[in-house]
Amino acid sequence: MDAQKTGRLIAEARKEQGITQKELSQALHVSAQAVSKWERGLNFPDLSLLEPLGDCLGLTVSELLSGQRGEEPKEELLRDSLRLAPAQMGRRLKRWQVLALSCLGVLLALALGAGYWYVKYHTQLLPQPVTTIAPLERSEGDQLAFQAAGLPSVYLYELTVADGAEHYQVQMEYWTSEGLMRTWPVGKCRAADLPRWQQMAFSLAAQTEKSVMHVGVNLAGLGVQIDLEEIPNLERGYGMNALREACEVDPEFGAVLACCSLAMEEDSDQNEGEDYSASFRGPEWTGAVEAPDLYEGESCLLLRLKVW
Repeated sequence: MDAQKTGRLIAEARKEQGITQKELSQALHVSAQAVSKWERGLNFPDLSLLEPLGDCLGLTVSELLSGQRGEEPKEELLRDSLRLAPAQMGRRLKRWQVLALSCLGVLLALALGAGYWYVKYHTQLLPQPVTTIAPLERSEGDQLAFQAAGLPSVYLYELTVADGAEHYQVQMEYWTSEGLMRTWPVGKCRAADLPRWQQMAFSLAAQTEKSVMHVGVNLAGLGVQIDLEEIPNLERGYGMNALREACEVDPEFGAVLACCSLAMEEDSDQNEGEDYSASFRGPEWTGAVEAPDLYEGESCLLLRLKVW
C-alpha cells in the first residue's frame, strides 16, 4: 500500500463529490487535520474507517488500499492490510498508554497531597516551625448559643503551635501615639504536653460608664474571665475589630487578636451639661502587629496573644 497514492485518490474523489475536508471529517467523526494528512500522504486512514470513507467518496475498500480506481480485491492487498493493522493498533495503544499514565500520575499526586495533608493536620510527624492562628467560622447554632449566654461577641480561632512551644500568654495593652502606656495580664500558663492543634476563644464586653472592659479567654484548656478597670477614654465609647485572616504568631511580639480604637482626645470649649460627641478612627491593627501607628491624640486597646 502506498499512502501517497491513496491520499491523491481521496483528494480527487472528495473534490469530485463536491465536499470539503471539514465536511468529510465530520461525516467520519475525525478531525479536519486527519483528512488533510491522509490527502498529503502523511498518514494512512485507519482500517476501521475504510468502509465509511469509501461510502462517502464512492470508492471500494480495495481501491482505497491500492490507491487506484478499478482495483479488484487481491491477496497482496489483504496481506498489506494485515500488516498495517498492528501498526495502527500500536499507535492507538501508545496513545492510551500515555493517557493512562497521565491519569495515574494525577491520581498519585492527589493521593500524595491527601496523605501529606492528613499527616500534617492529624499527626505530629512533620515539623511545625511556626505558630499560626486562623479564625473559625461560627455556625448559626453557635451564634444563638453565645447570644443566649449573653456573649454575642465571641470569636473562635484554630491555633497551631510550633514545635517546642510551651508558654501561652494573653494580655490587654493600652497604646497612645507616645507608645505602650499600660499592660493588663489576662491569662498565662505553661504547658508542654498540649496538642499541636487547639481551639481558642475570646470575648470582649465593655461597661463604658465605669471604664471597665470584661475579657473572657479560653486557651490551652483554661478559661479566664477578668474585668480590666480604669481604662483611659473608654467611657466615651470605642470601635472594635477582630482578627479576620490567618497569620503567624511571632515568638517575640505574638499576634494581635482584637483592636479597640478609643475616642480621640480633643481640646474644646464645651460647657458643662452639653452633649459630648466623640470621634475615633476605625480599628485596623490586628494580626502580626508589633505596635500601632497612631496619630497624636489617638489611643487604642490591643488584645495580644503570645506563644513561645
